[in-house]
Amino acid sequence: MIRNFYFSLKKYLLEKSSRFTKSRLAYPFIFILCFLESIIFPFPQEVFMIPMMASDRDRIFKIACFALLGSLFGAIAAYFIGMYLFESIGMYILNLYDLNEAFSNFSDKVSEFGFIYVFIGGFTPVPFKIVTLSSGFIGINFLIFITASIISRSVRFFLIGYIIWKFGEDIMKSFENRLNTYLILFIIFLILIIIFLK
Repeated sequence: MIRNFYFSLKKYLLEKSSRFTKSRLAYPFIFILCFLESIIFPFPQEVFMIPMMASDRDRIFKIACFALLGSLFGAIAAYFIGMYLFESIGMYILNLYDLNEAFSNFSDKVSEFGFIYVFIGGFTPVPFKIVTLSSGFIGINFLIFITASIISRSVRFFLIGYIIWKFGEDIMKSFENRLNTYLILFIIFLILIIIFLK
């Protein structure tokens, strides 16, 4: 059901995004969307970002900037929810999407490896809300958290923007199909670096 909704929504956005991207609401929309995605929104922001970027090549990197800012402000809000309001708001969010086990597993890794897991969580398909809430809950250093978030989210959003700007949306669709393979290889590479450094 969710999958059907996802594809229906994507098709609708492809048809409507060109006019909307040129409107004054486009940038506030992408900011708010990415803000909420870092805390509670269930769908990845790329569902909206890619059609918007593809519909107006001149605005690609401005869209990426607003996505980055929204995601970072959302990450900060979620961090403090995890730190101070976890038993109420944090638990509600996890229960809403049945993410308790994923949260527990990720929290253990974040507490052990810190920066690298926040970075991986911000760059890969791991729900970013797990990263942000768990980082606040276990009290990871805020500077480490925000630095890893800035780098990982920047790489993700601007990489998508660059691919669409350079090659067009068709290449982005092909890239999306192989994204999980690329991310698995990337994670293996990072783990090997950690092992080597230790």
